[in-house]
Amino acid sequence: MDGWRHVLKLALVLLLGISVTGTAMAQTGGEALLRARMGEVVAVMQGKGDPARTFDTRFLAAVPPDELRALANQLVAQGGPITGIADFRREQQGSATFTLTFAKGTAPARIELNPAAPGLVSGLRIFGFTPDGDSLDKLDGEFATLPGKAGFAIYRLAQGRPRLIRGRAADKPFAVGSTFKLYVLAALARQVKDGKRHWNDVVPVSGKSFPGGTIHTLPDGAPVTVHTLASLMIAISDNTATDILVRLVGQEDLAREVELAGHARPEALAPMMTTAQLFALKRSGAQTAAAYAAATPAEREGMLAALDLSAISSADPGEVFGHGPVAIDTVEWFASPADLAGVMDDLRRLDSAEAFAILAINPAMDASTARGWRRVGYKGGSEDGVISMTWLLQDKDGAWSVVTGSWNDAGAPVDASRFEMLMLRLAKLARR
Repeated sequence: MDGWRHVLKLALVLLLGISVTGTAMAQTGGEALLRARMGEVVAVMQGKGDPARTFDTRFLAAVPPDELRALANQLVAQGGPITGIADFRREQQGSATFTLTFAKGTAPARIELNPAAPGLVSGLRIFGFTPDGDSLDKLDGEFATLPGKAGFAIYRLAQGRPRLIRGRAADKPFAVGSTFKLYVLAALARQVKDGKRHWNDVVPVSGKSFPGGTIHTLPDGAPVTVHTLASLMIAISDNTATDILVRLVGQEDLAREVELAGHARPEALAPMMTTAQLFALKRSGAQTAAAYAAATPAEREGMLAALDLSAISSADPGEVFGHGPVAIDTVEWFASPADLAGVMDDLRRLDSAEAFAILAINPAMDASTARGWRRVGYKGGSEDGVISMTWLLQDKDGAWSVVTGSWNDAGAPVDASRFEMLMLRLAKLARR
């Protein structure tokens, strides 16, 4: 459940007062229109333009004008006045990436236009502000101010165990939400490498988790390949796909993977809960959650087997999620930044082209930052009070790194947008 905060961008053409006619827009194949809309967006952000003349109705329904201006004010408060754009790259007919520049920093962004005339703005994103002169010291200080507990780490990967470059609470366990699915992918990739399974194996849909995702919408028994399940598990955190794979791979091989990846406390993930089991335990109340946390792995196995999961596939996720943190210190998947570096390193060593491609589907990174790396693989996780983000990165020279961070607050939901900005800055600094 990885989130991104939508926002805007600017174009020099309109900042300089250059108007663009419809004919000129058509002749440039859409680039002039993209730049023109960028300028209109900036005017709206500055309180000078009419949002209805720039954004389509769907966008304005999701992000009202007042929210747009509030987001703009936040950015200006961090970076000072908008000064221009850089690194404009048209992606397709109606979309482009660029870097929005401020007096005291930059923010990578992306714009999308509605293909229907007159080509109003249908999507805009700003992926995170980076202050000029950013440093790991500055970032460490900002992590220190996060409420609850938070940690991050940059590791270099080569021979032997991952080597810590810089971190805060790198050995401290955190609730990591769906990031645990990295262990499922690694165990699956190992089974394929050992010839026990194949990526094109077909399995039937069964044992659905709580509503959400793609596989949940398929009928029971529908045939799906292992590769499709793994892709959806990583790219969109599909919970039903995950649960099918957890059962398919099996607890023995999952436990083996946790140990091979060097988890400091492998018993913390034993047995590996399915998402449906986690939902059922959290829904059962604080007493059940505390009992589960205090139990041995063997006792937990018995508790999970005794759960009634028959109604989970039709349950309302709002029964557990969306009202504040629930049992994040007791019923969760726990791993430290060091542990997550270990499982990403294991995936690297398995050298599975399919696993690399699956990790790359959703890079959770803006295009300009991603272009600084040869390969970008990612998995994150979140729920109320929990957010975790982990990248496996290869630079242009072939060297590998892991950038990872987690934030837990048992008392209140965490600010996902704030954390994402910190982590994107960390990914940029990891290249240096």
